[in-house]
Amino acid sequence: MILKLTRPLVFLDFESTGLDTERDRIVELAFVRLHPDGRREALVRPVNPGLAAMSKGATKVTGIHTNDACGLFGDNGRKPAQPLRKLGDELLAFLGDSDLAGFNQIAYDVPLWLAECRRHGIAFTLDGRRQVDVKILFNACEKTWDRFLMGPRNLSAAVRHYCGRELEGAHSAEADTQATVDVLLAQLQRHPELPRDVAGLHAFCERHRDGNRDEEPAARGTSA
Repeated sequence: MILKLTRPLVFLDFESTGLDTERDRIVELAFVRLHPDGRREALVRPVNPGLAAMSKGATKVTGIHTNDACGLFGDNGRKPAQPLRKLGDELLAFLGDSDLAGFNQIAYDVPLWLAECRRHGIAFTLDGRRQVDVKILFNACEKTWDRFLMGPRNLSAAVRHYCGRELEGAHSAEADTQATVDVLLAQLQRHPELPRDVAGLHAFCERHRDGNRDEEPAARGTSA
């Protein structure tokens, strides 16, 4: 594998009730753990946001309505949604001491996750964890991108540009997370100037994060 890992790298993605990372709530989450040998493990859970209602914008993007998120119409064959606090131990065990990655997770997913952890008493910390933001890499590496000809630099565009395919199941947390793994590996193939280890990629993202501005806000972090 072109990416050198000394410990697992967990890619995360959340569907939420809106854009406010402090006030909105997670309604679906996906963690994909990439192991040093290239194996992937996925953990996907619907989350009951309690009294928080889905915004119209979030519903339009994700197709999830408030009644769906709260499980009022049954689980439709899926695992029933639970409050995040009841999932805390399972999620912490899956994360372990891993580093983190995602598409726009530094600006969106991680702040949302940290706010939810505080709200639900989940003992998660960023201490000792590095972060790799695939959107920052996209913005930094594709300096000549013309958004009028090629569209906004969102996850769908990244999958098309780097992987040569369309993003299927966009705004499904698992589909977006698996696609983000694919995009990162393809970025490393295309751009030899990028570091090949998580520490180097973390430092690269820190240097370039000020240029990571959303061109078209969406109801969630990946703007797929």
